[in-house]
Amino acid sequence: MAHHTTALPQTDRPIPIPVIGFEEHNEALIALAWARENSLLGNAPARLLHVDQHQDLVVPQLSRAIGDTPLTVAAIKDLVETEITIASFIWAGVYLGLLDEMFWLAPKAAIAGGRPHSALPSKYLWIATTDEQRREMITLAQRPEASGVGNDDRKSMTLHFVDTEAQMPDRPGPEAAPWVLGIDLDYFSCNSMPDNGFRISVTRDTYEQVSTNRHHPLRLSPSHRVEARHDEQGYWLEYDMLPPRSSDPLVRNTAEIEAEIDRLGAMLSRQTQAPALILIARSQISGFTPRDQCEFIEARVKDMLASVYPCTLLEGSDLW
Repeated sequence: MAHHTTALPQTDRPIPIPVIGFEEHNEALIALAWARENSLLGNAPARLLHVDQHQDLVVPQLSRAIGDTPLTVAAIKDLVETEITIASFIWAGVYLGLLDEMFWLAPKAAIAGGRPHSALPSKYLWIATTDEQRREMITLAQRPEASGVGNDDRKSMTLHFVDTEAQMPDRPGPEAAPWVLGIDLDYFSCNSMPDNGFRISVTRDTYEQVSTNRHHPLRLSPSHRVEARHDEQGYWLEYDMLPPRSSDPLVRNTAEIEAEIDRLGAMLSRQTQAPALILIARSQISGFTPRDQCEFIEARVKDMLASVYPCTLLEGSDLW
């Protein structure tokens, strides 16, 4: 599907900041490519204020080399749909040259006494491929003893752990890397175990392979609970079809959600430079943001953003 270039309003007033909403967080890479095509970010890697329950710093597992991927909406969209997950998009963005610094704003600890992430020191990291095909990736801290590891396609990233009292460092000048505000709605309320179980029909042979072999790879999965089932209607596999949790410390009530949104709004209002782009990932399909809260959280977050910045609300599905 052809993507659209959206002309932003020309006015003497402050230029509205594009606020792009989309379903899952790996689409953030497409939004960054769109922003480049619309001359919002320049050609330098951007800085990211990552407002999220999760770090999303899983190393990409690739079936092909991606280093020569053009930074266009069409090319990045194809990459996201075939290679990049909701947990690996940040490292992919670093490797592609879209990002080089991340400020992770994690929610306060759900259990009293938990150590805040903001107490951790900054980390200076890099990513590179290690094989001739340039598809097997590794990430390490920037240390002299690691200087000979990996291919010559190494890209660096600085990772900071911040709280709502933090100030994004100023980067004055026309060539300065702008910063991007990336908000995952699961920051405000999150299912500890994603609510995304499903059932898939299989043949009797597949059913028997899975049900009779306790060492079948599907039953050994560290991430999913897979069970083989059958009845008079046929055979199927159930993925993560579990009863609802009786309670979840990461799922917040309305008052707690509103308080967290207000705290984020206060933080943003104190920044001396506004972001060049704002991204909102709903994370509802993946099951991290509770489905019965997602619409409310999104509406309140957009209201908060509009109270801090002049905004233009856009939808990713209309842009790419």
